[in-house]
Amino acid sequence: MVSKRAGGAYDGDALAVATCAAEMARYGIEPRHLRAFRTAADREIGLFEQVVTPLIRQRNPEARGRADEAIRELAALSVRLHATLVKAGLRAELGG
Repeated sequence: MVSKRAGGAYDGDALAVATCAAEMARYGIEPRHLRAFRTAADREIGLFEQVVTPLIRQRNPEARGRADEAIRELAALSVRLHATLVKAGLRAELGG
């Protein structure tokens, strides 16, 4: 989740989100259009939490490491899947 730090400054994730939003704005995608991205991300977060919560609840320090690794891998797979689905959908729609 994008949030402010203790001193009122935003974190690196907030900067990345703002940068992406600004770059998308060049194509006419407005902030109101970004709600769909947030909703999809929230759904993924919920799904991934179901996968890693059992690991996090274990008292074993190795389990926490496995949970962190699972989160990194799931996030990377999610980005790859999303990009592939968008490309395939656009290719089907635009005849490319």
